[in-house]
Amino acid sequence: MTTNTNQSLQVVEAFFAAINTGDMEKARSFMSDNHQYTGPMFSTDNPEDYFRELMNFGMEFAVETQDLLAYEKSVTHVSILKVLSPVQASIPCCEVFDIEGSKIVRQRFFFDTALFPKG
Repeated sequence: MTTNTNQSLQVVEAFFAAINTGDMEKARSFMSDNHQYTGPMFSTDNPEDYFRELMNFGMEFAVETQDLLAYEKSVTHVSILKVLSPVQASIPCCEVFDIEGSKIVRQRFFFDTALFPKG
């Protein structure tokens, strides 16, 4: 693996470790100031809006990594999004991260919205 590939994997792993412990400030530290997120439920152009949109769901969740595939400055994250409360669901997901200078600059998230709980 190249240095870029190793570094990209480490950034994404650390980002999810912070998310899963609820440390959004630490998760934010892995994102560039102009971080772009595109997903089926919302899209944002900066980390603050990203976290605000996540909190608007009012649900507790965890991300269970199934696989991380990296090449150079890109990481594909195959996972299960586990909605823990107030309802429960397990949703298969795929997410693509672009990394520059040890920061996440772009995140694209994919899942079937029909599986997202209405609650």
